[in-house]
Amino acid sequence: MSTASIPADRASGYAQYLESKTVEHEHGAYYLTPDGEMTEPAGRWLAAAETLERLGITTGEVVDGDDFLALMEGRHPATGEWVRREGAGGGRGGGIDITFSAPKSVSVMWALTDQWQRETIEQAHTRAVERSMAYLREQVPVVRRRYSGQVVEEPARDVIAAEYRHTTARGVTDSLAPDPQLHSHVVITGAIREDDRIVAVASRPVFRAARELGAFYRSALAEELAYEGYGIEQNTGKGGKYFEVDGVPRDLCESFSGRSREVARAAERFRARYGRAPKRGELRNLALENRATKTLTIRPDLERAWRDTGHEHAFGADQAVGLIAFNEPPQHERPVEDRIEARLTEHKAIFEAKELRTVALEQTAGDATSAGPRSRQRNGPRPPHPDPAGRADDDPRHPRTGAAIERRATQLAQPAGRDVGQAIRENAAREVAERISAPLSPEQQHALAVLTGPERVAVLVGPAGTGKGVVIDAAARAEQLAARETIGVAVSWSTAERLATDSPALHKQTMALDALITRAQAGTVHVGPDTTIILDEAGMTDHTRMAALTELVERSGGKLIAVGDGKQLPSIGPGGMFYRLANHAPTAELQTIHRTKDPAEQHAWRALRNGEPSRALAHYASRGALHVAETHDQAAENAVQAWAQLTREHPIRDIALIADASNQEIDRLNARAQHLRLEHGELGQHETQLPHVHYGIRQGDLIAFTHQHRPPRAPRVENGTAAKSPASTPTAAQASSSTGQTATSPSPPTTSNRSASPTPNTSTASKARPSSAPSSLPADGKPAKRPPTSRPHAHANAPIGTSPARTSPPTAKTSTPSCASPSA
Repeated sequence: MSTASIPADRASGYAQYLESKTVEHEHGAYYLTPDGEMTEPAGRWLAAAETLERLGITTGEVVDGDDFLALMEGRHPATGEWVRREGAGGGRGGGIDITFSAPKSVSVMWALTDQWQRETIEQAHTRAVERSMAYLREQVPVVRRRYSGQVVEEPARDVIAAEYRHTTARGVTDSLAPDPQLHSHVVITGAIREDDRIVAVASRPVFRAARELGAFYRSALAEELAYEGYGIEQNTGKGGKYFEVDGVPRDLCESFSGRSREVARAAERFRARYGRAPKRGELRNLALENRATKTLTIRPDLERAWRDTGHEHAFGADQAVGLIAFNEPPQHERPVEDRIEARLTEHKAIFEAKELRTVALEQTAGDATSAGPRSRQRNGPRPPHPDPAGRADDDPRHPRTGAAIERRATQLAQPAGRDVGQAIRENAAREVAERISAPLSPEQQHALAVLTGPERVAVLVGPAGTGKGVVIDAAARAEQLAARETIGVAVSWSTAERLATDSPALHKQTMALDALITRAQAGTVHVGPDTTIILDEAGMTDHTRMAALTELVERSGGKLIAVGDGKQLPSIGPGGMFYRLANHAPTAELQTIHRTKDPAEQHAWRALRNGEPSRALAHYASRGALHVAETHDQAAENAVQAWAQLTREHPIRDIALIADASNQEIDRLNARAQHLRLEHGELGQHETQLPHVHYGIRQGDLIAFTHQHRPPRAPRVENGTAAKSPASTPTAAQASSSTGQTATSPSPPTTSNRSASPTPNTSTASKARPSSAPSSLPADGKPAKRPPTSRPHAHANAPIGTSPARTSPPTAKTSTPSCASPSA
C-alpha cells in the first residue's frame, strides 16, 4: 500500500487521470487507453449515506468527474460553495491518495483466469478495501482539532472518499503490454469531524499508518480469498510482510514484473545522465530501446499477450481454476506469538502498540482469525486486533535479550568502588582544558563526575555539538590516571577511528565493537576489572551487540561508559536499548551547544533534534540559507550541482552532500554525482555493475564500506573503511583500503548485500555502498573529520541542503568522508 498527498494545484490533473481510464470508447471497453491499459469501471463513493446526501450525491451513484473535482478543490458538488476552510497557508489541499495493491500472484491469477473467477477476485479485493477504510476511520486520527490552545489528532466520524479500481500497472508506452496489477486508488478529499464540520484530512497520521493499513488490507484480502477456497502462502516478500496465492508460479509473477523493472532501470540511468526524470515521450523512447513489441489497441490483444506469457510458464485459466480447493489455513511449526515476536524484534528491541498490530496482521494473513470473523459476516464490525496497553515509552515490550541487558545494567549500576576521586577528576579536566584552551563547563564537569563515579556502568546523553568528545577525553584521562586501561569502541570502524581523533586520550586504543568482542573471546585483548570500555554512538548499537558487550563487562569485572543520543541515527539492527540502559544506570545529559555561539542557531539545532523542523527551517530561511525548488527532483539536482561546483573549488574531502532520504533517493544522488565526475574526467570509462542498483563502480570511485567485507586471501575489510577503486583494470576488483592495505577479490569489492557503494558525501547510516562522488582521503589515509550532519524529523521530500562545507545543524551521525548510505 502507498500513500500520496495531492496538492490543490494538481487536483484537476489527478482527477482527470483517474477519470481518463473510465472513458468508454465507441465500442465500450473493447478498446484500450492510448497507453495500452485497460479501460476501467467508473469510480464509486466510499462514504456513509448521510454524508453523501449532505453533498447532494445519491447513495450507490457512480463517481461523476465534476463532483469529484469539486470535492478535491474543497467545494460542494451541487452548489459550488466552499465546504472546507482554507489552511494556515491560505490554500486548500486536494486530498490524499491511498493505493491498495493486491500481491502480484493475485493480479496474475486475475489476468489469466475465466470471467467468473475474475469477478470473484475483484469482489474479494473490493470487500478488503471497504474493510480497510472502516479500519482507517476507527484507528487513524485523521482530524486535527485545537483544545485549550493545543492541537490534538483524533479519528473522524466519516471520511469523504472515492475509489477507482484499476487492473493494470500504469502503461509506459503504447508499444508495451502493461503488467496486470489489481489495485484501487482511494482518494480522501475531506473528513467529517465529530462536531459535523467538513475539514481537510491530516496527511501525516495517514502516512504514519501506511504500513498498518497495508497490513490490514492484505490480511483482509487473504482472508477473503481463503474463504473462496484459495490457498495462502504467508510471509513472502521483503521482511515476510506479504502473502501470495499458493500455486501461482513465482517465475510467472516475475515475468509480469520484468518489463517494468527493465524500463525503470533505463529511467534511472536517464536520471543519472540528465538530472531529472524522463518525460512521457522520452520514457516511450527508453521503452522502445529496451523492447520492441506490437502495438496493442484492443482488449483481446492485451489479454492474448498475457496468455502467451502464461503459456510460457504452463499456467492458464485451467490451472487458475484448479487452485480453488478450499484449502485449510496455513500450518506453522512455530506458534503465532513466537513468529510475531521474532518479526517485531528483528529491527527494534522495543515497539509501540500499532507496530504489534501491524506485525500480527502480517504474520497471520489468511488465518481464520487474522482480520475478523469473515466466515460469519462479510461486512461485519471491525475485526479484532492485538491491543497491548501503553506505548513504547511507558510499556516497552522486548525479547529476552533486552531483559538480560536491563538486568545486567541494574546490577552494574550498584556502587562498586570505581570512583576515581575528585583530585584525579580535577587533574584530568585541567589537562583537557589546556588542550582545548578553554575550561570545561559546569555541565561537562558534572557529566565527568557521573561517568567516573563508583558504579560499573554510566551513560552520557547529548546531541551533536554539546562537547561529548571533550567529556569522553576527560573521562578516559581520569580512568587512566587511576591506573585503568581504557578502550574506545563503536559499531562502525570509522566512528571508532573518529573517537580516537576527538578524544586524544584514546589514541591507538579504539576498535570496532565486533572486533573487541571477538578478540576478548579469543584472548588477544585483555578485559578485566581494571578495564573501562567507552562505547561511542551507543544509540546505534543493536540489542544483540549491546547484550554481548554488557555480558563481557559483567563477566570481566570492568566498567562500561555508553555515550550517544537516542534521537540521532537508529541502530543498524534491532535496537532501542540505549534509553532503556539510561533508565537503569547513572546518567548525565549535555544540553548546551558549544559548536556555535549564535543563540538563534542553537535554537534551530534544538528544534531539529526535538522534531520541530518548521522552526529550524524558518530560521535558515531568515538567514538566506534555505533554497527552495519548484519540485523535489529539481531540489535534488540543485543539491548535486552545488556539490559538484564546490568540489571544483575545494578539496573533495571537505565537501559533503547531506540528505534525509530513502534508499532510492540516495541511489539517485550517488548515480548523478558519479555521472558528473565522469563528465569531468575524474573516473574511468569501465563500469563494474553492482547488484540491485542501476549504477556500478568505476575507476577512481571512492568507496565506503558499511558492512564487513571478507575478500578471499586478503585481510578483512571493516565496516566504515574508506577505499578507492584503482585506476588499473577493475576486473581484478582491487580496492586500496584506508589503512593502506589492498583488498583483492575476483569480483567487485562489494557483496550481495551491497557492502560498498560509490556515492557523494551524504549522510551515512548502516549499510555500506560504493561511492561515486565521495571525497578523497587525507594523506594519512584516515577518514577526514566532518561537521555534524542534519537529519531532522521531517518528511523525506524536504529540500536537500546544498552547502555542507559550512557548519550544519546536529544530527544522528557525522558523515563519513566518502559515501552516502541510506538507513538500513
